[in-house]
Amino acid sequence: MKSRVFRKKQLTLVDVKGASYGPTIQSQLAEERARKTSLESRGVGIVTSSGALATLLFGLAAFTRGSFAQLHIPLSGAAKWALIVAAVLFAGAAVLGVLSNAPLPYEEALVPPLRQRVEQDEWGAPDPIEAARRDARLAVDIIDSARKWNGLKAMFILAGIVLEALAGIAVAVAVYSELASL
Repeated sequence: MKSRVFRKKQLTLVDVKGASYGPTIQSQLAEERARKTSLESRGVGIVTSSGALATLLFGLAAFTRGSFAQLHIPLSGAAKWALIVAAVLFAGAAVLGVLSNAPLPYEEALVPPLRQRVEQDEWGAPDPIEAARRDARLAVDIIDSARKWNGLKAMFILAGIVLEALAGIAVAVAVYSELASL
């Protein structure tokens, strides 16, 4: 009787469930990178709008102050303080917008390990499953770092938006205090 020799089939990447994780991980990585870009763009928007509104605010203040030879429109004490608060809040919002664009230590792939992966021995190793697992682990580490730092940038953006809104309310209080006395 002849004995049969059974060889265990060597698994390939398509034979393991980890193959289905790769696209999900890559899409999450792309999403976090897009989120970073979006947050930084919003931060620039806060700086721009706060600067423009503060400029208008100071233009209004200059108009009401006039000069020695020009008409002087006095502001009430409440209006003055509300405008000062608004200017401080606009400045705070602008600072938060700048902070949302600060270069934070996002984790990325380091060059030495990447260089090692393209060495002849590593490149030719017959284990695509392990290679895919290493790539996935690297991508997950990068996603983890991006979510942490993007979360901080999102808090700066939210706080900047809140400060801009409060500054707008302070301007409205100044306007109301002046119009109420008419």
